[in-house]
Amino acid sequence: MKKTKKIFTIILCVVLAMILALVGTFFTVSLIGKSQFHKDDTHISTDAVDIEDDDTITYNGKKYKLNKNIVSILVMGIDRDNVNQNLGSGKNGQADVIFVATIDTKTKKACIIPISRETMTEVNLYTSDGKFAGTKKEQICLAYAYGNSTEESSKNVLTSVKRILYGININSYVTMEMKGVEKLTDLVGGVEVTSLENIPSTKLTVNKGQKVKLNGSQARIYIQYRGDDTEANARRMQRQKQFLSALMNKTGNAILKDFSNLAKFYNAMSPYFSSNVSFAQITYISQNCLSSNFGDSLEYKSIEGTLTQGENWVEFYADEESTLQTVIDVFYVPVD
Repeated sequence: MKKTKKIFTIILCVVLAMILALVGTFFTVSLIGKSQFHKDDTHISTDAVDIEDDDTITYNGKKYKLNKNIVSILVMGIDRDNVNQNLGSGKNGQADVIFVATIDTKTKKACIIPISRETMTEVNLYTSDGKFAGTKKEQICLAYAYGNSTEESSKNVLTSVKRILYGININSYVTMEMKGVEKLTDLVGGVEVTSLENIPSTKLTVNKGQKVKLNGSQARIYIQYRGDDTEANARRMQRQKQFLSALMNKTGNAILKDFSNLAKFYNAMSPYFSSNVSFAQITYISQNCLSSNFGDSLEYKSIEGTLTQGENWVEFYADEESTLQTVIDVFYVPVD
């Protein structure tokens, strides 16, 4: 009996040691992910604010502290299939959907900053052999076209987004072809929405106010359909916002119900996206942020501006004060 008890104690100690090692590894990986998100934390760059120290700025007579709990990811939806195929600089498609997703890992508050694809900003231009050829003020959606790889094209959009948002810390991105939205929608069994406007597509005909359960191909039409008037993209962004919240609810709830769905969704989606987000960063986000009905908690911070009909296309000029206040509201906290 003494020998059996001794063996049992040894086995128990080994099992406990393994559990502690696994837990320790998990938290170590999570900490690495946190450090990767915050490796380049810096203040916004603009003469409109006074930098007090490494953490504090003053804007309009109020003090704000840089929120070190914020993690941010630029998310892009590309208007062509096979996002990992390089078609050559200038031919790689456009960023049809652009938004910055942020999460406060302390308060669990999630925020979306939509960036209109029509936003006029400085875009880096590159030759077919990848050489920098200067900048040009044009729609931000065109920034993705320049690059000889998904990574280069994505980083070019990221550069322009950071220009718009006064250089605030955003280093991570997820680039997804719109076919990936179809796949995820089907994986979660479809997404229900109440249509925000009439969609007269041959593959999806719905009226404003009509409740409809969208399958994958219908969901793609719902978030991509755009009319011809100057306000068409603004309305489309509202549909994208609505659909994203509903999709995040179903996806998050499915994972909480069965964590094996996380691997299932990831493996099914991997052919449709490219990202520089590491496993450590995913671990950090998962540890801190997963909750039921996650989509309902998303807060949207819209940037105001002016829409005009340009020579060739609609142009959106972001209001500088609105943009700056949005960045401060999301990435800073007031100091009493």
